[in-house]
Amino acid sequence: MSKCDLNVLVVSRLYPRPMDSVLGIFVEEEVMALSRSCRVKVVSPAPWFPPLKPFKKWYSYSQLPFRETRKGVEVLRPRVLFLPRNFLFGLLGCSLYLSLRRWASEIESDFPMDLIHAHTVYPDGFAAVMLGRALHKPTVITAHGGDVTIHLKHRLVRRLGRSALSKADQVITVSSSLQRALLQGHGIEAEKVTVIPNGVDVSRFTPTPRPEARARLGLHAEGSKLLYVGAITESKGMAYLLRAVHRLRHTSAWPVELILVGEGEYEKAARALAAELDIANAVTYAGERPNDEIPLWMNASDVLVLPSLSEGFGVVLAEAMACGKPVVATTCGGPEDIVTPQTGILVPPADDAALSEALLEVLADGERFHPQAIRRHALETYGYDRVTSRIMEVYAAILRRQQIQVATRDAT
Repeated sequence: MSKCDLNVLVVSRLYPRPMDSVLGIFVEEEVMALSRSCRVKVVSPAPWFPPLKPFKKWYSYSQLPFRETRKGVEVLRPRVLFLPRNFLFGLLGCSLYLSLRRWASEIESDFPMDLIHAHTVYPDGFAAVMLGRALHKPTVITAHGGDVTIHLKHRLVRRLGRSALSKADQVITVSSSLQRALLQGHGIEAEKVTVIPNGVDVSRFTPTPRPEARARLGLHAEGSKLLYVGAITESKGMAYLLRAVHRLRHTSAWPVELILVGEGEYEKAARALAAELDIANAVTYAGERPNDEIPLWMNASDVLVLPSLSEGFGVVLAEAMACGKPVVATTCGGPEDIVTPQTGILVPPADDAALSEALLEVLADGERFHPQAIRRHALETYGYDRVTSRIMEVYAAILRRQQIQVATRDAT
């Protein structure tokens, strides 16, 4: 079977929607890259909700098209009953499977799938494995982080998730820390788990002169700028980052500005803490920005910082590196795979003193980190040509095993 003859059905609730254009953008980018090597169709289940306009947040789900084409890839959006606040989350896998099963015949009529690839262990991976077994199709599950470190802590979900992992033909983890978690904590066979990082669109995340980027964003040309991109939540280590900025300004007297790109429930508390630390004038809240604008913010900065308490991967680190920027992150899981001595500094999580020292070290030693070398590392490791070729190798190995099994069965 040649690459062009391969039909892959991707199952992922994490996929951009009109009301949330950045949801699962890393899955869409991978799908777009894979579509250059094989045919891909996406099933992205959406919550069912009646068209009741007073419920503004949920009403938008009722207006989602059941079928659309995004960037040349067909996306199907079957409805699934989701309950608020993950109530009865343990039953969602079965509900999702039943929804996929109802659509399976229609999908197969014009897209005879060869392989099913699900993103997240539960509920997507569980439902995809059940569908694969019903249709006699091989399945791949990609584990991204919280689906392993958070969801599998719940007893029923752990049981269903482990079942899916054991029955999948191959499991991909985006970091070695997730691989270890599956091997040591959930008894998955080592030969079944492959580490393949998230990719980066290196044609979009590319260097731009810092003065030009700052001018285009309307930022002050002078001063050192630290950039954080992501959700403004407590689990991302926001409090420690603000205290680190306080140390930089009040201990080292370094003229630093912190730019936060993103939104989240911790923003009000962050503003209060910044005022308490007397650094309110040193923090810029840029809010959620269009995804296409993120490379400009990275190029306007001196260093990207990710102070998370836990992180499955940390794609913003690889994106910043593709722009030639050094990074400072915490040893909280995924970043250990990404940050090297040539691209940045790792510090323990929840340690504002160590974070401050690392940021000062990067800012004060402009000769240590070379933009060209940082970008080259990103291209070689996280460019989609490299990432998708490794995924295609996983697909090919699964299909070879399947062919051998069929041939052996026929021979007997």
